[in-house]
Amino acid sequence: MSSPEELTYIVGRWLRPVVAVLYLVRRLKAVSISSREQVSTAAHQ
Repeated sequence: MSSPEELTYIVGRWLRPVVAVLYLVRRLKAVSISSREQVSTAAHQ
């Protein structure tokens, strides 16, 4: 069995890139949603 320090290191190594990707995906979705809202709002005016 691995020591707690090793497990923490391994989980941290895998978690960081996953969190970074999720953050980028959320930011991209937020940008695309807001731009769609602007387009639809402009079309209705």
